[in-house]
Amino acid sequence: MQYLRTILIALVCCGSLLTAQPGESPLRTFGYFQNQFEHVTGREDGVGPYNSFLMQQLNLFFQKNLARDWSAFVNFELLNSYSSSRQWGGINLEEAWVKYRSSKQFNLKIGLQIPLFNNLNAIKNRTPLLPYIVRPLVYESSFNEDIPLEEYVPQQAFVQVYGFIPSGKIKIEHAVYLGNSPNINNNSNYGQTGVDTTDNFLVGGRLGIRYDELRAGISGTYEKTNFFETLGRFLQLPVSDFRDLPRYRLGSDLSFRSRKLFLEAEYIDVMYEEGLEAYELDKTFYYGTMGWYFSEQLLVYGTYWDIHQNEVIILDTGQLRLYNYREIVQVASAGFSYNLNDRIALKGQYGYVDIQLEIPPAPELSNILDRFDYQVFTCAVSIIF
Repeated sequence: MQYLRTILIALVCCGSLLTAQPGESPLRTFGYFQNQFEHVTGREDGVGPYNSFLMQQLNLFFQKNLARDWSAFVNFELLNSYSSSRQWGGINLEEAWVKYRSSKQFNLKIGLQIPLFNNLNAIKNRTPLLPYIVRPLVYESSFNEDIPLEEYVPQQAFVQVYGFIPSGKIKIEHAVYLGNSPNINNNSNYGQTGVDTTDNFLVGGRLGIRYDELRAGISGTYEKTNFFETLGRFLQLPVSDFRDLPRYRLGSDLSFRSRKLFLEAEYIDVMYEEGLEAYELDKTFYYGTMGWYFSEQLLVYGTYWDIHQNEVIILDTGQLRLYNYREIVQVASAGFSYNLNDRIALKGQYGYVDIQLEIPPAPELSNILDRFDYQVFTCAVSIIF
């Protein structure tokens, strides 16, 4: 971590000392962070009640115009009161790309980046500009230890072409991108980490339309995963039957913002070809939010989120048994965001969480709690610096 700190300081210092070349600009450094306090009521599964302060998320950005039509961008993200010595949270290099802008119709990004998928994915890290403390579940980076966010939404791409085509008052938005498949090596015993271990790609894109403050679009991705190889080993079936199995994501989004009204909604469908007809691991997510600006500073909103995810329980009861079950997570939430000034936002949010497990009838599963609920009260301050 000492090396990372030295690199960051050097980048800031160099940005202020370099003399700009034609088309070049000084290095711009800025960021967002959000600190929160939350109270969680007791749950039937024994968790809570508890109170906790948390540095939920910090994003540190470096941006520089390199030449005419060329720019570069770097984004570091720290989560959950990050501390390497205490083994808290995490730090990620989220983006490091160079962009060529030819026109409104054609922009090319090369390098590590967050791809366009639905409306919220590309702007999810702008915490002071979003009304939420806890964002719709599959976009909440601080939950990445509990929810498989990368299954619902593509987290990384490396080449992206995007832009919009004006047609009168309408803008037609388009984006296509390439990235790695999910089969990334994370074990140094098997060679270089961070490298795709297959010859597959993530292929994705979004097609949308914008009219004034109304925006709508559809998104999709296709990739092949080896996620189910472990399942094949447990079943003592040929592991090759569980390699390169397709995963599809389909998404749609709708958003509208006026002087008084704020609306947004999204739907995501994740479909697998699991290699086993008897078991299903598909997932869906949707959310809808409606808010009202009581003033330029104050937005009050209500929102509803829903996750349906199919899972598999593997039990060894003398012989291996697989059970397909469905987990349903439903959240009804309300909150407010008050802009104290252009850089500071104060927020409050309440959430009622209901979790249900649809488990097949079997004696060995009878001790599993199939439903519980709890409430979350939280407040936060979000900063632009």
